[in-house]
Amino acid sequence: MARFSCGVQCTRIILFSLNILFFLFGLTLLGFGIYVKVSKRLEIALPDNIGMKIVSGDVPGAVGLLLITVAAFTILLSAFGCCGALFKNRVFLYLYTIILGLLVIAKLAAFVITLYYRVQIRDSYKSGFRELFIEIYSNNHTDLQHVIEDIERNFKCCGIDNVTDYYTHNYTVPASCYKDQDFHKPIFKEGCANAAITWLWNQLPIIGGVLGVILLIEIFGIASSVSLGIAISHSSYNKLYD
Repeated sequence: MARFSCGVQCTRIILFSLNILFFLFGLTLLGFGIYVKVSKRLEIALPDNIGMKIVSGDVPGAVGLLLITVAAFTILLSAFGCCGALFKNRVFLYLYTIILGLLVIAKLAAFVITLYYRVQIRDSYKSGFRELFIEIYSNNHTDLQHVIEDIERNFKCCGIDNVTDYYTHNYTVPASCYKDQDFHKPIFKEGCANAAITWLWNQLPIIGGVLGVILLIEIFGIASSVSLGIAISHSSYNKLYD
């Protein structure tokens, strides 16, 4: 059996350790994805009715499913890296490096695109919210008014931009617009479109922080995998000429 230098053994340990951390962060991302999938607050911020007005479909479910898929892939890839370190196979390690590199590029691209189109996403949400609001109240869809009222209660807001949206269209201001919901206390000043958007964007630092840590681990994983592959190659070459 080939004996490897201390440097190679250290690189193997580093790669294995990094992928253990990678695995743990994959589990964290998986947990966050499940939270997004089942979170009532996110479901209220992006109900199906509003989602269909914006991009069609179950928006929270799609986001949660995407995060869960990425997390599962991350966990499997970390297991792949651990095996590469244990078996000391260069092909295995280089394939791991290529796949991990593509994953890093894809994650960065997705995050940059989301930030780049932030204004368009905000405007699209607000436009969809306004269209839904007018449609529900102008046609007196009492079975759907709870969608707007749930948003007003949970985000402590009123109307699209403010309470004047009700006055402008001659709609009755619901109890959900009042702080104590008894029609006597002050009305929420903030509009629900801005309140929901603000909450959604406030989640970006959490996603960005988790993504940033995972990307750092992935970059270290790439560097360690390449270093280990090269070290194994040199070790095999030296063995032939010992």
